[in-house]
Amino acid sequence: MDNEPNNFPNQNSPTEPFGSKPIFTNEPASDFGPKKQSGLGIAAFIIGLVAIVLLIIAFVTGSSFTDQLAGSDILITDPEDPAAVQAALDSLGENVFASMVIAVLCIFGAGFIAFVGLILAIIAACSSKRRKIFGVIGIVLNVAVIVGGISLFIAGIGSLAANIVQ
Repeated sequence: MDNEPNNFPNQNSPTEPFGSKPIFTNEPASDFGPKKQSGLGIAAFIIGLVAIVLLIIAFVTGSSFTDQLAGSDILITDPEDPAAVQAALDSLGENVFASMVIAVLCIFGAGFIAFVGLILAIIAACSSKRRKIFGVIGIVLNVAVIVGGISLFIAGIGSLAANIVQ
């Protein structure tokens, strides 16, 4: 198939800038000019930045929750007794739970959009016709958010478990 002649035998020279070009040729297509940035890579980069902001918000509100929890006189002596746990939680108030809910929602939201951003970044980094820099940066940011979110969640659970006396 490589030996077949082009479809247009009266073809203009390749150096002629405004010459007609055949539709079907046996020559490989060459890209003119520099490669463009990958739109998926840029989207993955922006998603990674948004996920980092959500993770920072989760860290701040989680720190507020931990500070409020440490400042209280709550002591659960028997975690098996639901009445004692309920009485201790009622003594904390609603403000403590609002910061906890915001922190948990931000962690899970950041994890979800970081997962979507990671998929977009992998697709962008595997593209051969576009630049890969934003895809690679998107992979790094989104993996960092996923690992940071998991570690922040584990640290929060550890902080809650530290307040339960056995």
